[in-house]
Amino acid sequence: MQSLDRILVCLDPDREEQPALAKAIYLAKEFDSHIELFLAVYNRGLVSNLFFSSEEFEAAKQGFINSQKRWLTTYQEEVAKEGIGCDIDIVWHKPLYEAVIQKAKESKAQLVIKSTHHHPTINKVFFTPNDWQLLKACPVPLILAKKETGPAYSNIFAAIDPSHHHDKPEQLDSHIVSNAVSLSNKLGGKVKVGHCYDPIGYQLWSDIGFGMGVGMGPTDFTMGEENYEAYVEQLHKTQKEAFDKIVAPFSLPDGDKVLEEGYPETLLPEMVERFDIDLLVLGNVYHSGLVGSTSEKILDQVNCDVLSINMEKHD
Repeated sequence: MQSLDRILVCLDPDREEQPALAKAIYLAKEFDSHIELFLAVYNRGLVSNLFFSSEEFEAAKQGFINSQKRWLTTYQEEVAKEGIGCDIDIVWHKPLYEAVIQKAKESKAQLVIKSTHHHPTINKVFFTPNDWQLLKACPVPLILAKKETGPAYSNIFAAIDPSHHHDKPEQLDSHIVSNAVSLSNKLGGKVKVGHCYDPIGYQLWSDIGFGMGVGMGPTDFTMGEENYEAYVEQLHKTQKEAFDKIVAPFSLPDGDKVLEEGYPETLLPEMVERFDIDLLVLGNVYHSGLVGSTSEKILDQVNCDVLSINMEKHD
């Protein structure tokens, strides 16, 4: 993220706090960016009113849009006071994510920022269906921002997964690291790159040995305890080689390269807390996206903003 000329901010008229706007102002000052405030509105009550003629419905719809535009204008004035160029746009559209994606393409935005929030009752981040759809299909980098995070991105963490290279574009991991490093350099912050991998558990390893040995114990087969230790060592070596290959071009200190054994859905949120991370950078394959249970568990638990980088996979 060497340059950032246009930032598209998706505002939420149902919330008092607008963390997406706060982060957009912060980034716009650092990158000398232009901000566009965007609002996609829809009122089911107006649509379902059977007493409106088509002309009355259009008039009521326009009146509703105008009222929301006045609300949006107050935030435009707030941005202008910061010395940042700012446009506004409001559309009548449902669902929200489709409107945001279309607007991002039309405006040639280089970054989309949308607010999300922490759910105190269940003690996790709450992602709406629109959030998940944007993570899956937003054509430009997307930040999901929360009010609980600090005003600046001082500590950035790039999460990569070289072990799944066949399931994604070859350059995605490098692209994630490149964006994280360039962003941290621009913001004067620190960056770490991490990867978590999980070996087959010993119990499963033993069970496989029993099954393949047709009644023989695991120590009688190639999947015994000694072989398991060799497997874990070889897996670590293989993972480290792949990890080092990706991070080598960025000349990171050893302390900023984090390779650990364990379940990603457990370790990654723990790393975010351990390193006091403000922004987690991760990647998606365009149009397949973060839809697995592991990804959902990770994003539900991390207490920081998330920057999603999408790339399209070509078969």
